[in-house]
Amino acid sequence: MKKLTSLLLVTTLILLFTGYAAIGNAAPKPKAKELYGMVVFLKGSEFFNWCYAGFRDAAATVGPNIVTELQGPAEWDAAGEARAVEQLVAKKAKGIAVTAGNADTLVASINTAIKMKVPTLCFDSDSPKSKRLLFIGPDNFNAGFAAGKAIGEKLGNKARVGITGIPGLDAIKGRVKGFEAGLASVAPEAKVVATVNDEGDLNKAESVNTAMLQAHPEINAIFCAHGVPATGAVKATVNVGRNSGDSKVLVCGYANDVSVMEMIERGELACSVVQDPYLTGVVSFWNLYAAAHPGQFKNMNYPEFGDTPSANIDTGVKVIFKGDPLVKVFKSSPKIR
Repeated sequence: MKKLTSLLLVTTLILLFTGYAAIGNAAPKPKAKELYGMVVFLKGSEFFNWCYAGFRDAAATVGPNIVTELQGPAEWDAAGEARAVEQLVAKKAKGIAVTAGNADTLVASINTAIKMKVPTLCFDSDSPKSKRLLFIGPDNFNAGFAAGKAIGEKLGNKARVGITGIPGLDAIKGRVKGFEAGLASVAPEAKVVATVNDEGDLNKAESVNTAMLQAHPEINAIFCAHGVPATGAVKATVNVGRNSGDSKVLVCGYANDVSVMEMIERGELACSVVQDPYLTGVVSFWNLYAAAHPGQFKNMNYPEFGDTPSANIDTGVKVIFKGDPLVKVFKSSPKIR
């Protein structure tokens, strides 16, 4: 009986130790899938492709459980963009980065995301009235200031400028104010003569800029306050016969896509305001990831989220001309799968 009892005890101990060993050597459980979304107001844009490439590449460094999606309308549609944010919330995304096609239209969907405890931030174009965590991207006033200063330095007090943009977009309002200040800082007698609404459409940009140049022949420079109208503005100078010689209209773009870089190389576009969209995407992802994984520090404005700054992050801009090394860099475009 004693032998049987000893045998049972030994067997039990062996099984226990074997069990503990098995637990210790077991493969770690795979981490739960985490979805992070980027929402844009013009899907397919080269600029936003650069942003998403940075976002996606940053996510890939964390692990295979991190999944990203690029969402948003193919045509400029702020309401469609708001729906894309709502769809990501319904998918239980761990974080959302959104560029506001219209600052006010995005308020409700952003606020709903925050209420549902989905960290949400704005990049490139802000929705400051929303409860977004923070804004990542260039300070739009400073970006416009750089463009205004560049044109003022080229044309001096004789600068007579037309501006093409979209009214109501928070980013463009800031850029236009900055442009006027930058122009005045180096050419106090220079003037902004007219402003037109290109509606974010290439064909519309050509027609409204052509009409502007016809109505105001004194204009000798055009500032494109966003990424779409550069091609249309250049075509407009051709339409009125002012794309060369002493009467040439200097066009300053606000984009870094391939076509813009090619126009700079050919001398059709005088310059362009460029930012670092890849960096913007990288910084956007890491702030969302930090917010979704609270650590030692807390966000001052949103203590329920993790290690994100309470202040905006300015990623800066540069005005580039023909011969700048960045022209060649931006002549390539990231592949988005």
